[in-house]
Amino acid sequence: MPYPLSVSDLAKGIELTPEAELNCTTAEAIARFTADVVQPAATNIMGTKLSGVIHASAYVCRPRHNGGKLSEHAFGNALDIASFTFTDGSRIDVAPQPDEKQGKFLDHVREAACGPFKTVLGPGSDPDHETHLHLDLAPRRNGSTFCQ
Repeated sequence: MPYPLSVSDLAKGIELTPEAELNCTTAEAIARFTADVVQPAATNIMGTKLSGVIHASAYVCRPRHNGGKLSEHAFGNALDIASFTFTDGSRIDVAPQPDEKQGKFLDHVREAACGPFKTVLGPGSDPDHETHLHLDLAPRRNGSTFCQ
């Protein structure tokens, strides 16, 4: 990955932990998405501000789960979000069956990610994505998206 960025903050007051290596385009997309979509959803749905995003994986040179092509993670082009933390001390882990309020927040974030990101996977898409939201910028034919 040419010119990797080490990202530890996504927006003012929103920490990314652990620090993630991402390419410039992905780092910018994640930061904009967090500020423009996730933070307002936290306020409107959860009634508190977002203070952090905990990721499960960023840059790592590995193949996709099926062993075929390289994963978008190998290009610094993907981030797997495991949980969200809030200023009131609460936390939402990405999981198959969250409570109603947390589910509304996670559903909103997941649906809104489909567009700015070209691939969005999470609980219910396949066993490998049951505990995180995978967001990537994989180029697709005709600029399409793949969201499950």
